[in-house]
Amino acid sequence: MKKLIVLLAMLASSSWAAAQTKCSDYELKVYQNGQEVDMKNSPLVSSLSLVLVGDTSCASMIAYRFKSAELTLVREKTLVLPAIKTNKPEVDLTEFKKVYQPGDQLVIEVEGSTEEATADVEPEEGGETLSYSVVVNWPLQ
Repeated sequence: MKKLIVLLAMLASSSWAAAQTKCSDYELKVYQNGQEVDMKNSPLVSSLSLVLVGDTSCASMIAYRFKSAELTLVREKTLVLPAIKTNKPEVDLTEFKKVYQPGDQLVIEVEGSTEEATADVEPEEGGETLSYSVVVNWPLQ
């Protein structure tokens, strides 16, 4: 029940990202067959790849580690099907696509971590590990 309340609260905002780095917030991009999907004016796709993009000036300083994602199809504040949970950035949405209707929303939550390097040390050799969570609300057409 608590998760549903949190999910409904997230639906109230269009999207948000949180991270504790010196760089700007992360942005979640969704791709299908190598093409970016417009998450403001598009129908649900049958499969997608989740890519987290950070500040380009920090790209060489940050190593992203995808941990997991949860995708939830919501219709009028009600879950349509159980959420899809995955440990991979590639997601099959075939079951969601069978039942979705225009006006539904796809809530995507991505969890991961980064390793922030110091100016003279590579991320894998030592640096600060930071967790991140990005939640995006995709209104489906």
